[in-house]
Amino acid sequence: MSGEGHKDWVSGIAFHPKGLHIVTSSGDSTVKVWDFVNTTCTHTFKDHIQPVWSVAVHDTGDFAATASMDHNSKLLDLNAGKSRHTFRGHVDSVNHAAFQPYSNILCTSSADKTISLWDIKTGLCVQTFYGHLNSVNHSEFNLKGDTIASCDADGVVKVWDVRMVKER
Repeated sequence: MSGEGHKDWVSGIAFHPKGLHIVTSSGDSTVKVWDFVNTTCTHTFKDHIQPVWSVAVHDTGDFAATASMDHNSKLLDLNAGKSRHTFRGHVDSVNHAAFQPYSNILCTSSADKTISLWDIKTGLCVQTFYGHLNSVNHSEFNLKGDTIASCDADGVVKVWDVRMVKER
């Protein structure tokens, strides 16, 4: 692969569902889309002002979501090459972003000790989970999308029931 590479460490990577592209995030505050067929960087998003910790690609392949040290997450339109929403609400670094399978819900994990669910169509926070005592570093949905597992800087793993909005 060649092209304009990241200028700092690479922190996140996600495959496009069609398998022809990957999306990377970096300490240089950018997100890049890489094309396997043409072996080049096809687009660079420069929407964050601090390092981007994580990137996730939606099941449709139309969007990517970011998690950044600037306390925000962004919804990037991969087809148009521009940012569609900025998800504001966390009061510390957003450490990870993950899409609920086959839905319009984005999950963000933050150093503010919370996990938030966002509607990517409206850009609004629809739910916040409280219970971690330290920075939430990562969270993932199960394949059904009804459960979230999260881990924090204390080494604690929590499992959450999305429908009941409580810890299991």
